[in-house]
Amino acid sequence: MTERDSGLDLHGRTAIVTGGGSGIGRALAEALAAHGARVVVADVDRASAGVVAERIGGVAATCDVGDPDAVHALVAEHGPIDVFCSNAGITDRGDSVEDVRRIVDVNLLAHVWAAQAVLPGMIERGRGWLVQTISSAALITGPSGMGYTLTKHGALGFAEWVALNHAHLGITVTCLCPNVVRTNMIPDDPETLARLGDIVEPETVAAMALDAMASGQFLVLPHPRVGESFLRKATNYDEWIAGTNRRLRRMRGDGD
Repeated sequence: MTERDSGLDLHGRTAIVTGGGSGIGRALAEALAAHGARVVVADVDRASAGVVAERIGGVAATCDVGDPDAVHALVAEHGPIDVFCSNAGITDRGDSVEDVRRIVDVNLLAHVWAAQAVLPGMIERGRGWLVQTISSAALITGPSGMGYTLTKHGALGFAEWVALNHAHLGITVTCLCPNVVRTNMIPDDPETLARLGDIVEPETVAAMALDAMASGQFLVLPHPRVGESFLRKATNYDEWIAGTNRRLRRMRGDGD
């Protein structure tokens, strides 16, 4: 993807991408750098962040987004920040109290802490972009674990709140809600891949994200069927609940 494709010029601007060492984060970091941004590649895995940063001429940083002090320190060290891609996430099911607290910190509150850290400066300068990597699970509840589901719903709600209250101040919020993306979070065996259905590449998601940043688009759905399912859900919630219940039971082998 080239800068001319989206019309987005980020020369002289600084972007942070959390979870930038692999998957969607890696693709976002590469796309932002291609559009001229100075990219801070942040990850709990410093080695993977370093590989990406070296390749794109960026800066590597270690950050556990589940720690608010670490998020604020990251912004303070590398700011002012023009683009913050809150991309890091985990897939814990949230079966225990400790699991729930951890996944809420990483998948939900990390978005809050990032916004708290960067919004004042963005508002003062009159422009900024928040890119939130969420999930189709924020719109369509399915086989994901309880902890993952509740945090993704919450993250989308928070992003809506930020957009509703700050759009007039020059803040663009973009939410990525893909279904299955080819990352290290999905098993690499033919049977599982066939069952998962349409799998998009991280580069596709990143390209759509930058197009959305340029146009001011809030919701990005790399899988059109997610939007279709969301519409069916909104049209008849009870029917959607009943149908999804049957589908999940079949997936678990619980019968009809």
